[in-house]
Amino acid sequence: GPGGGAGGAAGVYGAGAGGTAGRAGAGGGPAGGGYGGGETGGEDSFQQMRHLLAGRRQLLGKLVGGAPRAAPGNAVVVEPTKVQDALGALQKKPLGPVMVGGKPAVRTIAHLKQDLLAQLRQATPEGKSPALPEEDNDAIDLVGMLFDHLMKDVRPNSPASNLLAKLQVPLLRVALQDKGFFTRKQHPARQMLNAIAETGAYWLGEDDTDQQLVGKMQSVVDRTVRDFDGNLDIFGNLLEDLSSHLQTVSRKAEVAEKRHVEAARGKERLALARERAAAVVEGLLKKQNLPRFTHTLLSQAWTDVLALTSLRQGEDSDAWKQQLEIAERLVGVAKAGPGGAGIPPGEAQVLQQEIQSALAQVGYHADEASAIAQRLVDPQGGGGDDDSAASRTELTMRLKARSRLGEEMQQAKKKKVVLTPEEQARLEQIKHLAFGTWFEFTLNQQGEKVRRRLSWFSTVTGHVLFVNHRGQKVGEHTLEGLAKAMAQGQVKVVEEEKGTLIDRAWSTVMNALRSFAGGSGNTASEAPAR
Repeated sequence: GPGGGAGGAAGVYGAGAGGTAGRAGAGGGPAGGGYGGGETGGEDSFQQMRHLLAGRRQLLGKLVGGAPRAAPGNAVVVEPTKVQDALGALQKKPLGPVMVGGKPAVRTIAHLKQDLLAQLRQATPEGKSPALPEEDNDAIDLVGMLFDHLMKDVRPNSPASNLLAKLQVPLLRVALQDKGFFTRKQHPARQMLNAIAETGAYWLGEDDTDQQLVGKMQSVVDRTVRDFDGNLDIFGNLLEDLSSHLQTVSRKAEVAEKRHVEAARGKERLALARERAAAVVEGLLKKQNLPRFTHTLLSQAWTDVLALTSLRQGEDSDAWKQQLEIAERLVGVAKAGPGGAGIPPGEAQVLQQEIQSALAQVGYHADEASAIAQRLVDPQGGGGDDDSAASRTELTMRLKARSRLGEEMQQAKKKKVVLTPEEQARLEQIKHLAFGTWFEFTLNQQGEKVRRRLSWFSTVTGHVLFVNHRGQKVGEHTLEGLAKAMAQGQVKVVEEEKGTLIDRAWSTVMNALRSFAGGSGNTASEAPAR
């Protein structure tokens, strides 16, 4: 059916089901995979749920010392068709804010039930109060439990929370008219609710939410509210629309993530090349007792030149040998000191050009490259102002970003971080994780959480790349920092989740009901009073 794709797209890049189906564009995705079976016995299963509900009510009645749900003497049981009509009227009304104790609260099915009874009261004879048919009452309670559970994954007053609130009336109407909603995994309304809930919980939890996606989801939900009149086909059509949009978003996210991974790998290669180049230059300068500015210029600027040469041509190349020879000649000239044999003028000019063009390649400005080349080839030129000129040059050395990037990663690597045994164990765990694993970060003391995808890490530099659902890079992380955060419980690996968000929510609701009924699905009469 058209449903697989939406849950799939949300799941594939959105960790909706642990991303088990590879990437978006894999069609069905995890949601599609999870919708097999569960097609038969809908009515029986719904009756079983009602038994469990009755057991819960009976137990709660005993705990609070009252008879379970006694209808008032003046109650009139409303016809199921009248209940549908009243919900249809509510569906046309805009959602008002819900206030609890003077504060805005999340709209629940319990609030909707109050609105429904108020609506029914208008058509109930004077002196009588409306009562819902038992089966409808149970269906409403079950849908209420489902929504309460779904809302746990969603921030209050976020776009996702508002979308789910808008879907409450149409989905309640579906559940009352077709009990297969509770038991059929492939029920179109259930699939659409899943797509909205999964996408809302995982994609719209960001502060920099994708406004286009929010717009698409709002239009799908608004069309449901506007057009649903009992015909379930609308859900399949809208789901298909949302599906294809989600797959487009997923593909974009994948492309964005790849770019970040390539950039991170490039940074790592640069850091390693810089490390090797620095070691070679250090070997050249060791114990040579050169003038300070020559030493600084070679160790800063020429390290960058060698690093770039190593990256582009490798250390077996003629280019590498040539740059190394230039460095050796410059060391020789500087060591000779005043009055020593300098480089013959014609040769000096050629060498100066070579140095200048090498520096330009690693990002030095022309005038700066020319000043550096001149000082290296003719260390004694420029009179007695050498030292102040040199210190000025030292300050300008840090101009170019390319070497700083390499240096940053080198610096990070040099800082030895001491880890506790628990942190060390977490570090080992991270190192064995596949790229693409999802993590959950706790954002604040209120316990708000957000999911991030581990795209890449380097055991060489310790750098870790995380992206959000849209493939955008988020935060700066190191392996050690991540291990510490995991040991403190602020970050955890998201376990691969089976089935869809809705399937998992139902199974939690049913397990909670069974625990009320004695843990084995006993009927109400066998429920122990505990």
